[in-house]
Amino acid sequence: MQLRKNLTRILTLFAIIASTTTYAQDSTSVTQPTEVVSLNKIRLNLLGLTYEREQKIGKLTTVYAGAGVAATLLVEYDSNYFTGTSSSKTYFDLTPTVYGGFRQYYHFNSRVKKGKKTINNSSNYFGLDVSSYLGTLLDKVHTVDWEIGITPQWGIQRSVGRKVNFELSFGPTVRINEIETYYGVDARIGFSFLL
Repeated sequence: MQLRKNLTRILTLFAIIASTTTYAQDSTSVTQPTEVVSLNKIRLNLLGLTYEREQKIGKLTTVYAGAGVAATLLVEYDSNYFTGTSSSKTYFDLTPTVYGGFRQYYHFNSRVKKGKKTINNSSNYFGLDVSSYLGTLLDKVHTVDWEIGITPQWGIQRSVGRKVNFELSFGPTVRINEIETYYGVDARIGFSFLL
């Protein structure tokens, strides 16, 4: 019952945020931006769907926050050296998520000098992502009530159209929940549709 209430609240918040969009004027200029801009995005990742607001706070720095549904694909491998046995398990689930972080973009000026696009923050970045996962929707066997992931990351954004970005990011992650703390690699690949 509590999970259903939390999910309803998150989806309501998501709908309210998604309904507030900003529109930019059309530009006929061919000069590329030399600094980042604020963006509203619907992110469709390989393992999730979220709404994200990326807010400019400096010439090449942004903070972002988002909410949606993330999928988890976990492959666990156990090996016992003494008995010579090993086993592997796979796990998949959908989870409501709320996340935030910052990005420090670099490579803007060199991209402009080379004649490459920098529109819609098309550049490389370093950042820190903090994600909160709020229970599971499908699997009630391997469930935890919450989990927090902290991930220093490297990523890229590339404009593949006026309103579409390709995004890739990855980095080491630490995940903390009420049962355990574990380490791994967080990777995201997908497209953002700009509002």
